[in-house]
Amino acid sequence: MKKRKVRVTLTILFILVLLGVLVFVTFGGSQTARKVSEVKGNEEFVGVKVRLTGKIVPKSLKSHSEYYEFKVTDGKEEITVVYKGVLPNSFQDGADVIADGYVQEDGKFKANNLLVKCPSKYVPKKGT
Repeated sequence: MKKRKVRVTLTILFILVLLGVLVFVTFGGSQTARKVSEVKGNEEFVGVKVRLTGKIVPKSLKSHSEYYEFKVTDGKEEITVVYKGVLPNSFQDGADVIADGYVQEDGKFKANNLLVKCPSKYVPKKGT
């Protein structure tokens, strides 16, 4: 009887630990999106994981051999984003972008993940 009680207790403890890990993974990694003007020039964000939002500055994309560089703005400030990887198909001038990464010592934003919001094709035109 005592072995059964220990086994049940350990099983319940194991399930609780798994639930805790699941909750942490689901909600613990969520970040508040920051605007360019909040991040640029703010030492608090240097080397710290940040989710940056803004619009791609027209004609700012530069392709280097191993990475891309482009500017993002929130209408107030601009920041240079460095991204190593494949650009999303919807990457275009003026598109809304979400970049996960950190601000480097040189003030550029190093993006590890890049998401470009698709322009909505389903917004009805005025007058229809």
